Amino acid sequence: MKNGTSKRISAINALIITAVSLLSIAAIAIPSARAASALLPADQCDAEAGSEHDLQRNLAFRPVATEDIRIGIALSACREAYNQGSGPRQTFELARVLHAAGQRGQAMAMLEKAAEGNHAIAMVNYAVMLGERGDHAAEFALYQKAAAAGNILAAYNLGVAYRDGIGTSANGKLAAQWFERASVARDNLGAFNLAVMLDEGTQIAEDNRKAAQFYRLAADRGNVDAMVNLGLMLESGEGMTADTAAAREMFARAAAKGDVFAQGKIVPAIDTATTAGIDPGEQANLVLAKTIRLK
Repeated sequence: MKNGTSKRISAINALIITAVSLLSIAAIAIPSARAASALLPADQCDAEAGSEHDLQRNLAFRPVATEDIRIGIALSACREAYNQGSGPRQTFELARVLHAAGQRGQAMAMLEKAAEGNHAIAMVNYAVMLGERGDHAAEFALYQKAAAAGNILAAYNLGVAYRDGIGTSANGKLAAQWFERASVARDNLGAFNLAVMLDEGTQIAEDNRKAAQFYRLAADRGNVDAMVNLGLMLESGEGMTADTAAAREMFARAAAKGDVFAQGKIVPAIDTATTAGIDPGEQANLVLAKTIRLK
């Protein structure tokens, strides 16, 4: 990358895990799952706690975002389903609800059981928790197994593992391959991280034209950092013909999503010929007014 000091690249290092609403289980009133629905407990569990990242989820129901899980109903249904001997999917969903309720220890135990049942997304989440405990070899092995089953989060996490040497030796070529596999499955972070690797040229050969292509893929999928980096490439003509209008449009898209750097790039320049005869104090007010209108 020729202009490394001016290009803002933030490679995503965080391994993905679905979860984060920390609620106290003690404060939750748990109604009967049957009182809430005529569905069987296993189906109610699927309806209340299915994950969009779970390729094995019950497609009769829409996936539920972590923040939208109705903890009381979901916990009752999934516990009842688990006690009735339901399969690895409901065990994973119980783990998901427990984690959302702040019960990490119980969630991890359920994830382990679901992973033992070859539930791919459970393997990924269990691997993340093992990695947090320092067992990176087991973490890496589970990503491999889940990725072989077609899980996209596992493919992305394998890319991170090979890039950063987590549980294995760093290998830029393999990292790029796994990021590309995640990108093909429409994962915006996979596309973005592959673009960064191609842009930087430290672990694989630099290829600005391909970097721009993957930045565009990630940008079209809503990745704000990709919008900014693609805007900078369009602005400088790196890997393509310079196009200031297209660059400004890309910065505007990122700015609309709240990116401060992009907002700074689209502040209109002040015509110095117009302001030459204006008192310096008034010029300062003019600049401030334009900045405020853009925010």
